[in-house]
Amino acid sequence: MRLALDEGLAWIAMLAADAGEGEPLGCVPRRFTSVGEAAQALAHVLPRVPALARGLGGGLDRPLRERVTVAVSQVNACGDCTRVHRRWALGSGVSPDELEALLAGDLDRLEPRSRAAVSYAVARAERLFAAPAPADVEELAREHLTVGELEQVDALARTVTLANLCASTLARFRPARRAGVGHHPVFARVWSHASGKVGSAGERSELLAGLGGRVLEVGAGDGRNFSHYPRAVTEVLAVEPEPYLRRLASRAAREAPVTITVVDGTAESLPQDDGTFDAVVTSLVLCSVVDQQTVLAELHRVLAPGGELRFFEHVVADGTFGRALQTSLDRSGIWPQLGAGCHLARDTVAAIARAGFTVERVRRCVSGPGAVGPPFVLGVARRQTA
Repeated sequence: MRLALDEGLAWIAMLAADAGEGEPLGCVPRRFTSVGEAAQALAHVLPRVPALARGLGGGLDRPLRERVTVAVSQVNACGDCTRVHRRWALGSGVSPDELEALLAGDLDRLEPRSRAAVSYAVARAERLFAAPAPADVEELAREHLTVGELEQVDALARTVTLANLCASTLARFRPARRAGVGHHPVFARVWSHASGKVGSAGERSELLAGLGGRVLEVGAGDGRNFSHYPRAVTEVLAVEPEPYLRRLASRAAREAPVTITVVDGTAESLPQDDGTFDAVVTSLVLCSVVDQQTVLAELHRVLAPGGELRFFEHVVADGTFGRALQTSLDRSGIWPQLGAGCHLARDTVAAIARAGFTVERVRRCVSGPGAVGPPFVLGVARRQTA
């Protein structure tokens, strides 16, 4: 499902201009009525990420997954989403006859296992997951799918529905969204509760230990790092583009042990002069920027020669399975959709080196909500003196 919550919406809009594509059967796309409703839907999806990962990692074969995504997008009347999934379905081996059946809602034309999975996903999506599927649909699903597979289908259907409703809701405000760079209202509210579980106090203190002088922190989020700055730091300029998180960061700045100024802005285009800062801090931000190399070049520019780049970022796994799973989630668009542009499979340390920094120290660790988290790196890189 190649969508992105904000930035990818423009890409979806371009797909919508394709000729010869019909609309879903539903005439009125489902939309969220409030940010709170969207945040609640996202909160219900997040606990099912492990089941979703298992489904994408081989628990469900790709044609079956694509049949489910097409059918669910059709139920939610998301025209842009259905166009994307039609192409993905045909590319995965779904036949034109099967695709026609899915779009017409004629599920009896599907083979039994696909009919069971799609019928269950559609029934759950129609009820927006507030009620169980009808007894006969549930019985059919349990006849052809294991309990684990049923959980994976449910997780996939919930995620697709979340994406559909987000895309249809945001489509009503496309001109405003183009101007509102960095505005992720749903993710921001969820992240304000989850950020305390990603990166311990000890890791944040380690990230900032020994800093002094003038510091730039990009993507400051809700200001979770602020209380850990050492007193040798004379000033912190914290850049945060998301309005809700920026308000929280401004509150946190008032309680910080050092002087912190929170401003609107993006890491891609910093207004500061060359060599302005003694240190630059990135914390859980380089995963979500559109172009890492552009951002790192900008950070290199504003950092004084000999200055440090301190980074705490999640990165691509070393192992083959973990790397493949992360790459699959990125390419599907599911994780970027949920995480406001976040990508799991970036080799951030290599990108830092390519940007002209000398990487001096890297420590790998695992962090995140729950028992399973992606791999992280905590390290120091330096801009060399001329």
